[in-house]
Amino acid sequence: AHARYLHQAGGKYLRVIGTFAQKTYTASDYKREGLLLTEIGKRAADYGIQTGFHNHMGSIGQTPEQVDAILDAADPRYVKLELDTGHYLQGGGDPAEAIQKYHDRLLFLHLKDVEPAATKSGYQFVELGQGRVNFVAIFDALRSTNFRGWAVVELDGERTGVNRTPKQSAELSKDYLIHKLGVHV
Repeated sequence: AHARYLHQAGGKYLRVIGTFAQKTYTASDYKREGLLLTEIGKRAADYGIQTGFHNHMGSIGQTPEQVDAILDAADPRYVKLELDTGHYLQGGGDPAEAIQKYHDRLLFLHLKDVEPAATKSGYQFVELGQGRVNFVAIFDALRSTNFRGWAVVELDGERTGVNRTPKQSAELSKDYLIHKLGVHV
């Protein structure tokens, strides 16, 4: 139904996040997730929609090893990677290395920065250039792999202790992309 709606609305991509069950996952869980994603991807392809797996903290696709296991079990014709840079770094990975590794399956990106914080999770997402994500390395990797897809700037919620509007946060991220990284926006 989601793929049909996307097709009717002129969309191209179906983003899928894995389960958020709080448990220890097994090899069979990753295989099952990959097979489920493949089935979703096949059904979405009937509508001309490409499926992308979205890595995410707190999900079955939190760590690089989990992402690897899921993508290894999924058919690359039907399941691509929608890489979230902030979640990937927070999950213990290097987003630039993920771009190099999965360049042939990279569907699009969520450009997100992250920093440690005195919150329940121990981290918070911040405007681009304000955290620990190495965006210079990310854009070098995108250029070296000749990536031509979408990259969406994303900030999950308001920052703790910072009084900014969403528009001000977006302007800070845009300024960082243009003036610090030389990216055309």
